[in-house]
Amino acid sequence: MSFKDIMGHERPINLLQRAITQEKVVHSYLFIGSEGIGKSRVALQFAKALNCLEGENRVDACDRCSSCKKIDHHLHPDVSLIEPQGQTLKVDQVREMQKALAYRPYEGRRRVFILTAADRMAPNMSNTLLKTLEEPPLHTVIILLANHPRWILPTILSRCQSIRFNPLPSHLFSDWLTREKGLEKSEAHLLASLSEGSPGKALEIKEEIAGIPRKQLLKGWMGAKSLSIEEKEGWIESLPSHPSQRENLHLILEMSKTLLRDLIVVKILKETSRLIHSDLVEEMEEMAGKWDLSSLLKRMEILHQTSQAIKGNANTRLSLEAMMLSWA
Repeated sequence: MSFKDIMGHERPINLLQRAITQEKVVHSYLFIGSEGIGKSRVALQFAKALNCLEGENRVDACDRCSSCKKIDHHLHPDVSLIEPQGQTLKVDQVREMQKALAYRPYEGRRRVFILTAADRMAPNMSNTLLKTLEEPPLHTVIILLANHPRWILPTILSRCQSIRFNPLPSHLFSDWLTREKGLEKSEAHLLASLSEGSPGKALEIKEEIAGIPRKQLLKGWMGAKSLSIEEKEGWIESLPSHPSQRENLHLILEMSKTLLRDLIVVKILKETSRLIHSDLVEEMEEMAGKWDLSSLLKRMEILHQTSQAIKGNANTRLSLEAMMLSWA
């Protein structure tokens, strides 16, 4: 694989290739973007381009030389991918990297260290890393990968060139899932909508999505004009409520947003080509006629607020009960 084989991320790739061409590769980069969006893949291809043996300053890897093949198999002595031990990166891991930085490249032109989950550092690790970023050795490139910059110390941010990775366009992502992963178009479209443009997240939630009763959610909850107290209690009891199941609940709520979104699309446009849940078109058309647009929009707003509150560690049951009352 090389840069040309990576789906999307044209801007970050162009910035890195321009740096190679103009001989302006800096010592420290910070790649920022959602989990599983492709930051690590781009970082490894950058390391390959920097060390490719097929000529100086080529802007993409040849994928044929011994250097490219070694990096692909994580066997190159000058390219290291440093991942968390447990939940966080540890100070010892950075200290081991610092020892390695003392040596010149063994085989390649540059030594490249890629630190994943740089926004999940162990206490005091930031200060240890800062010393390295302040005086980076020649022939070395350090790439930090993070989901969000707010967990990175400003002093570290100021010493790195930040490159943002945006979510992949839904249509491009959906086509890739269909072509490369063999998914049906409807399933690919749904995954692309729920995974926030992240291939890693899409493949991670694929099985969970298959187990969510979409038609039941639509007819019995999202699109129901009214619910009895018993029905409301039944829905709340049926949803994941334990803190360890928060991600599962969040996925169900995000799925519910797409169902409401489709109802709104049918209500406004009265056509079905833009539906995420195209297999539920008959149910959508039947239910959309029972609603006025302002009510659907208000229900979507309340659902979004509830989802954000639960994502921010609000009490799950109280949040769901408040949502049900607001809907009524």
